[in-house]
Amino acid sequence: MARCFKLLIPGFLGHNRLKNKDKKKGDDMNWGNKIAVVFALFVALVITMVTISFNQDVNLVAENYYEEEIAYQSHMKKVANAMEWDTPIKVEQQGDVVYLYFQNAGEVEGEITFFRPSDAKMDFKVDLEEENYIPVEKLQSGVWQVDISWSKGEKAYHKEERIFIQK
Repeated sequence: MARCFKLLIPGFLGHNRLKNKDKKKGDDMNWGNKIAVVFALFVALVITMVTISFNQDVNLVAENYYEEEIAYQSHMKKVANAMEWDTPIKVEQQGDVVYLYFQNAGEVEGEITFFRPSDAKMDFKVDLEEENYIPVEKLQSGVWQVDISWSKGEKAYHKEERIFIQK
């Protein structure tokens, strides 16, 4: 019966040792070494990911986030007031210029904030005029949020528009 197993299973009873005489010691890796290699690779991956995450630039939406959160209710009132504003406000890219049209801007005081969600260093403000022209070369391609804040008398308004700049 052992003879049958020898024929069916080549490595049975040292049969495999006879074929592999010329194999050098240490050529084959046992399962313990494989586990150690996998663990070492995992540790290297974790260290690499931690290093990459620490080197990422983290941009907050606003430096004084908590103070702005407290004033959020007044912001919502300004947004509601802007929805009742009777003349349309247009923000669009026309060729190599971003065009913002605000009818009757002479009657109000305000400013326009160009906010880049991916990089706070690119944010800038301009005064509100009836027709504002911003050269596209001043803006990087991609998504921009245009925040328009104005007041007329004692009433304050705020409108937000998202535009996609293409060059």
